Amino acid sequence: MRLKKKKENMLVIGMFSLLVAILLGRFGGQYVIIDFLEGLFTGISMVMNLCFLTRFGIEKRMSDKK
Repeated sequence: MRLKKKKENMLVIGMFSLLVAILLGRFGGQYVIIDFLEGLFTGISMVMNLCFLTRFGIEKRMSDKK
């Protein structure tokens, strides 16, 4: 049960980070700090979403074997 909640939190963080990155890219202007934050949030989003997908795939394969 605890792992499921942690996995869902990873998806929420990933999606929120992607949203912030898109908004910064669209409305942030051409400042160095905005570009840095856009890249930071894009990276966080990629890591969190990929970790979620791998955990989801592993759990699905384990549940299919049972």
